[in-house]
Amino acid sequence: MAVTVNGETIEQSEITEEIERLRPHYEQYVQDNDHQGSDDQLAEWARENVIERTVVLQEARSRHADIPAEDIDEVFEQVKEQLADDADVQAVRDDIALRMRVDRLMAEAADAAEPPSDEDIQAFYDEHIEHMTAPEQVRASHIVKHIDGFTDKEVAYAEISALKAELDSGAQFDEVASRDSDCPGNSGDLGWFPRGQMVPEFEDVVFNMDVGQVSDIFLTGFGYHIVKLYDRAGGEVTSLDEVRDQIVAELLEQRRTRAIEDFVDKLKSGAVIEESAP
Repeated sequence: MAVTVNGETIEQSEITEEIERLRPHYEQYVQDNDHQGSDDQLAEWARENVIERTVVLQEARSRHADIPAEDIDEVFEQVKEQLADDADVQAVRDDIALRMRVDRLMAEAADAAEPPSDEDIQAFYDEHIEHMTAPEQVRASHIVKHIDGFTDKEVAYAEISALKAELDSGAQFDEVASRDSDCPGNSGDLGWFPRGQMVPEFEDVVFNMDVGQVSDIFLTGFGYHIVKLYDRAGGEVTSLDEVRDQIVAELLEQRRTRAIEDFVDKLKSGAVIEESAP
């Protein structure tokens, strides 16, 4: 069934084409939202898209009828090398002009958005405070004795117990790691790492240690470990002043998007839309 918008007819073929363009996005939406999709809903979304596009084009043509030729020339020069030899140059230029009209119309609609107030910024900061915290990181070294096809659990524990006795007697951690750990590289230094990078059994120990502390012997799926914590960073909440600019930018972008949506809705609500038999 064809649709007429302010006297301009949209053929069913255009809506069908929009259905196929929209289908993969719709199917992804259905999957992501555990939604029961239907061909009827997809067809209705496609119909609304085509109607919205039509009212926007109509408004762009009426409000921005004249685009300076030099502006069109500038864009045409950027795309002309990509055109086929038999391309209709005037049609291409007309399409460029129409897209520029739409861009200017949408920019005008977006500019109606009010900048966020201090209260808006504070509310956004408070609502997203968990995202304003720098991730906690630690720097640690370890000594490990693997449990694998070559070393059983009892032997590995006996070996690492001897190393722990050396450390308790004053031996340097990096020297023992370089000499006797099954992962001796960098004297056992693991560098900086956040939560989620190591296995949970390892992180449960190291993230609960004090700086400078050497752990007791503990077991993970890799074997027996001893860890020394060298430093800790992060975990502090970023101040509002530090993120104010990012918050303002995000809120303003949200408002500009909403202003465009409201503008298109207003155009559509004021349009004369009629169904007609094909």
